[in-house]
Amino acid sequence: MINYIKAELYRNLNRPYYWNFVILISIAGLLLNIITKITAVSDQMSLVEVMTIGIQVINVPIFLVIMMIDMVTSEENKNLTLKNVVSFGIPRNKIIISKIIATAILSIVAALIILTIFLGSGTILFGLGEDFSMDILRDFSLRILAAIPLWISGISVGTFISLVFKNNTIFSFLYAILFTMTGLVTQILSRLLSEKFMYIHKILITTNLMSLRYDVVGKDAMIFAAIVGMGYTILFTILSILYFSRKEVK
Repeated sequence: MINYIKAELYRNLNRPYYWNFVILISIAGLLLNIITKITAVSDQMSLVEVMTIGIQVINVPIFLVIMMIDMVTSEENKNLTLKNVVSFGIPRNKIIISKIIATAILSIVAALIILTIFLGSGTILFGLGEDFSMDILRDFSLRILAAIPLWISGISVGTFISLVFKNNTIFSFLYAILFTMTGLVTQILSRLLSEKFMYIHKILITTNLMSLRYDVVGKDAMIFAAIVGMGYTILFTILSILYFSRKEVK
């Protein structure tokens, strides 16, 4: 399985698709800092404010991982090249686990590069600021660490959807709808039918990502968010394995 993960990483790290994506998002973050520098009063901005902006968009990566899922899993499923992997005798459960792990690694590498450019350019343009402290840096880091399991859970959910639907448009549409509408739907149902739907709302991936944006986030909330992310990852990895084990790969 390790060799297959390495092969997936090598295949995608050597593709322009991956690096074009990373460069494009990195440039977007850099431009955001430059525009903010031009339009804002410089002494009102610092790395602390840049980090705050980063936290406010902490839910965005759950949608960006669609590109990673497309590269690692959806594209092969659409092009019917998964049969080549199966024909090599690699167990199907290991194929699924390897693809989720490879997608997660590629996403984390991309996130590190994007964050480094975003925060680095923010530091150069605005400076650390008088309010900067190790406590602020620790709080920022803990929020990101709590968000990682939630982002990875999005990968496991997306991998399952991409296995069921070969069409990239349908896969992307369903994925986007799932993560944009589920929270609203559960809130509406809780008002119209039963407040018990709020229990579902509280354990949604998007709900927990949004909770990490609050001004003050306790350690318990961060731990709960991480647990929710791990729970979804385990659940949808199992569902993907069960579905793929019964799927006829042509």
